[in-house]
Amino acid sequence: MLLFVACSIASGCGGSTSGEEPSVRPQRDVARQFAEAIFRGQTDAAVGLLIEPHDPALSWLANRAARPWKAQHASVRLPGRRTGRRWTFRYAGTRTHGNGSFEEVRGEIVIVLAASSGRTGVEFFVLRHGITRFGTHHDSLLLPSNR
Repeated sequence: MLLFVACSIASGCGGSTSGEEPSVRPQRDVARQFAEAIFRGQTDAAVGLLIEPHDPALSWLANRAARPWKAQHASVRLPGRRTGRRWTFRYAGTRTHGNGSFEEVRGEIVIVLAASSGRTGVEFFVLRHGITRFGTHHDSLLLPSNR
């Protein structure tokens, strides 16, 4: 039990840091903006929406999640689903490569929000249920009768 309390205090996993639950509209706006920043490859915008933008681990995760989407973007399905401070958005996108191969990617991003100093921000996020289908330029040229 003591270890759980120490973890909660050290990492902020005990809830919003101001003790106040942010209203639904600011939560929805921040969660949507964060999801769109990730899937548009806008790393600076995504990091700026973190509740602690100077947290090296969470900033690194946001950069890592957004980096593959810099050149080609995924679409975020709106509206998201809300459960408490957790927002879930579905996404889908295609990333093409110079050699003619491509990846069709879809899944969900779950974003946990917190409030601190009157500001709502992303406390944590995770990409889940990711499905990637790989293909090549030749696959897209085959007619149904040739498959």
